[in-house]
Amino acid sequence: MEKHSKVIQKMAQVIPFSQTGDFYFEKALQAFEEEESDKALKYLTRANKENARNPQLLTNVGVALTEQGDYQDANELFLHVIHHMDDKLGSCYYYIANSYAHLGLFEESKKYAMYYIEHFPNGDLFRSATDLLDLLSIDVDEEDEEPKNQLGDMLIIKQEQAKRLLEATNFEEAVDLLTEIIDEYPEFWSAYNNLALAYFYLNKIDEAMDLLNEVLEKNPGNLHALCNQLIFYYYCHKHKEVEELTDGLSRVYPMSFEHRYKLGATFALIGQYKLSYRWLKKLYTQGFQGDNSFHYWLSYASYYTGREAFAKEMWKLALEDVPDKEGEEPWRISQKAAKVFQSKVDVTAKKKCATKNVHDQLYSLYMAKKLPEQQRLLLLEEIKSSIHMSTLLDEVYTYVWQDKQHVIFEVADVIELEMESQNESDTQDLLSFWFYVYVQVYKQSYDFQHVNVNAWAAAVTYIWAKEKRQAITQADAAKQYSISAATVRKYSKIVNTLLN
Repeated sequence: MEKHSKVIQKMAQVIPFSQTGDFYFEKALQAFEEEESDKALKYLTRANKENARNPQLLTNVGVALTEQGDYQDANELFLHVIHHMDDKLGSCYYYIANSYAHLGLFEESKKYAMYYIEHFPNGDLFRSATDLLDLLSIDVDEEDEEPKNQLGDMLIIKQEQAKRLLEATNFEEAVDLLTEIIDEYPEFWSAYNNLALAYFYLNKIDEAMDLLNEVLEKNPGNLHALCNQLIFYYYCHKHKEVEELTDGLSRVYPMSFEHRYKLGATFALIGQYKLSYRWLKKLYTQGFQGDNSFHYWLSYASYYTGREAFAKEMWKLALEDVPDKEGEEPWRISQKAAKVFQSKVDVTAKKKCATKNVHDQLYSLYMAKKLPEQQRLLLLEEIKSSIHMSTLLDEVYTYVWQDKQHVIFEVADVIELEMESQNESDTQDLLSFWFYVYVQVYKQSYDFQHVNVNAWAAAVTYIWAKEKRQAITQADAAKQYSISAATVRKYSKIVNTLLN
């Protein structure tokens, strides 16, 4: 149970990074040295975006969580690494043992500490593991050791049993087992949340709500409890509570991958697809695999935000995870909702196209790009007589007709993703400003090769917000788009030069 900065420093010597990832990793090390673990965690999370499938870097994020005392979240991350990425990464087994010790689950801690000692005798943390094991063995009689080990193993077994019972809709049996777990481990909040779900599925709404309130009273801010509460409100048609809790959760920025997934899946389940896509797509780009429902919800969130091609790509993965979901494709289930979305796109695109401004017509093409193929081609046919008025528009029109991604749309997608929780009119205004900036790029023959998409998006957002007299700094824009403030400063100068 010790600080781990030295171990992270050793890792830093062997992990290759991109320039951006290396920048944030160095910032994380500096934060660790200054004992600012919350900052270190944020920097490691950003560094991870540049090295999404690097298990050692994910391990570092877990270490940062332990520094903050988020031991359960840390263990979820360590277990994800050894089960889905690299089961030979010995340090994870020690960190799991360390976190279990802090949670008071001493037998689980001993199990992982002993595994590390047996399988990694030359590991950097061997001495720490033996010290931890010695500490856990104090005042434990040998004759009592075996039953306690069995009790510790039983928690893991019972958790898996309860999960299978819930998945198999054996809710009465799940209630009995989860109640038993809570009696033995009164601060194991995961069991409380699962028990609340079991009660809810049995239509015991009051019992489910009371249990969540108990969790939130004893463990304030428990994200799983808050998400379950939102789902219960949604199905009970408590619209005011849904609106208030959705608003609150939309401003939450969890560091744990599992918490981000819980948030994204919850938003998808209640139909808040923009908020859902924001989290699930970020997790996907970071290499997160999730459980069997991850690709399912990502497909739904993608489809309902106008990204049909990506939704179909994710649906193929969803069927690999859960084959019996075939026939539940979002484009089959909600044709009515799709028509509403198409109608909104049509109205916006035609309105923008009618202005005859090049940047507005670029916006109309961007909206058309979001539609499924048949609807996209029909809309393009309607607006093509007024949209062919410049070489730039001809070029972009051809890209949209052929369903190719133009670089201006890449920047627009990044802006829209980051603005999805903001006012819709602000998002439209900012996108219009970006298209206006790109018109100047094109007119002045600015070299737009090897584009740093996040840098352009951040610079445009910063300058637009300044024009709107909003409180924003270059550091704020850098944080929003996961780049450095120096990069925002550089690209802001470019944008100002183009506009002037």
